Amino acid sequence: MPSIKHRVIDVPKPAQSLTWPVVAELMSARCEPDDVPVRLALVKHSAGQLTFELSVLRGADLGPQKWGSLWQFQPRRRERTERFVALHVVPTGIRAEIGGFAGDATPATNLLASTCDYLLTHPNVVTASDLYWARDNILYLEGNLLSRFLIGQIHLLPGQTRRVGVLIDKPPSTDLLNNVINAVHACRAVGGLAIDPVWVSEKPFRARVFYSDSGRALGDITGLDRVFDIAREAEQHVDALAITSEIDVSRDLCMDYYSGKPVANPWGGAEAVLTHAVTTMSGLPVAHAPMLMSWDHTRIEGTIDPRDAAEVISMTYFCSVLRGLSAAPQPVPADGPTVPGSARLTLEDVGAIVLPASAVGGMPAFAALAQRIPLVLVTENSTISPLCLDDIVESRDPHQPEVYLVANYLEAAGVLTSLRERLNVDAVRRPVFPSQPRWV
Repeated sequence: MPSIKHRVIDVPKPAQSLTWPVVAELMSARCEPDDVPVRLALVKHSAGQLTFELSVLRGADLGPQKWGSLWQFQPRRRERTERFVALHVVPTGIRAEIGGFAGDATPATNLLASTCDYLLTHPNVVTASDLYWARDNILYLEGNLLSRFLIGQIHLLPGQTRRVGVLIDKPPSTDLLNNVINAVHACRAVGGLAIDPVWVSEKPFRARVFYSDSGRALGDITGLDRVFDIAREAEQHVDALAITSEIDVSRDLCMDYYSGKPVANPWGGAEAVLTHAVTTMSGLPVAHAPMLMSWDHTRIEGTIDPRDAAEVISMTYFCSVLRGLSAAPQPVPADGPTVPGSARLTLEDVGAIVLPASAVGGMPAFAALAQRIPLVLVTENSTISPLCLDDIVESRDPHQPEVYLVANYLEAAGVLTSLRERLNVDAVRRPVFPSQPRWV
């Protein structure tokens, strides 16, 4: 029976920068042979020691991973200039001030996307229950697939999603099931989305939320075997899979989160663990929405933190997921055949990755260092993470990519524009320092 196991791993800090190959070697050496990694984060650096949180899949009958092991890495060959692709990443479950709530990073993401041919992001950045206002050139991709794109395992075909399937964890009453079905019908009738089939799982696959010692939101998932079986069947019928299921969050915790207290989104961590596991074992773009399990949860007294308002005006939290998946690119193996003239996106197209300045403990930052992709770090978007760039970068590393530390997303958009136009960012700032000739 497959299950998720969460581990805390302490390792001495190596002498080199924490590129993904370095991190993968450190972590794989401390895993069981049958562990399948699905999510990893560096959460602490102190006294020369690194602390990682690692979530792995375990089970005797898991079968092959769709894209290979997460530890595998393929370096990019060069950067292309025909188009400019950027990524906007706000890791889930770390209470980012912008992007740690209900789609509240959508305006910032749209601003960044205005500077790009394509901007890649992940669901929690732009999904807001029933609201979805991301620009058309924003490609919506679950975090595990985004990471696999960055480490060179997959390429992406934009504009290829045509059919979205739905997997529903059977709720305790028919009226709550009908609530989800009505959301599906609304997206078909109003949005023109092709949504079919709809699977309802008689066997529950529930999530229990908890917080790690670092304060990050995580979750334990039951019934993963059934989810994997349906996802494999769905690969034969659809281009993407939307999942909705129960996530057990107490009302007191909900209200702490809604009132703006410093707790990470309690649903996001469990959702990330579930979708990372599914996309590890299947080839489909996947996204998840928590299911309404009681009508009492639709009644919230008074107003709440504006960044969460989209959640309390929704009854299913599902329409934005369905709309987002309709904009998902299709992942294909990086070593597969290429069709001449196709719009396939590869690592060579990526010009920059935008992250909160303290969110450098995950695969996007480690991959950027390894692939020599410029990093744009936004200081205004604070998180619960105590990390900074110096915790992962060796200052004497000659292969370090360009890193731009900016105050806010307005500045980040300016940096992306400069990178797209091949302008030296220093040339639009003052002072301009003279070149220092070197006699040879």
